[in-house]
Amino acid sequence: MTTTPQGRRPTLLQRFFGRLARSNDEIVAEQLAQAAVASGAHSIASAQVRDRVVLKGDIGSVTIGPRDGGPKRLEAELNDGTGSVALVWMGRRTIPGIEVGRRVVVRGTLTIFSGRRVVFNPRYELLP
Repeated sequence: MTTTPQGRRPTLLQRFFGRLARSNDEIVAEQLAQAAVASGAHSIASAQVRDRVVLKGDIGSVTIGPRDGGPKRLEAELNDGTGSVALVWMGRRTIPGIEVGRRVVVRGTLTIFSGRRVVFNPRYELLP
């Protein structure tokens, strides 16, 4: 919970008006981040490169790799409210259930590739 500049917890009225001043996207991101951490997952913002991570969030975009003879791949952008990470499955063009708006838990090693945070071939669990 946040504190006021005087170091006290905000009152119910202060929390209510503070919530009104924020955008819906900010509120959804905060709720998503709280749900991810409460489930025991790492937050994307605090996950360290080369660590085995468990991440929970929503898929924001799905991209199919090149169709012109390059290596097949399926890419999805995972957002947990604190940041985003690319999920890349090599050799795949589709995975049933991996679609925009779907909530998933993924497990894998976080790396940096071409300046982006990426988890290659993560294990995944589709959530309702």
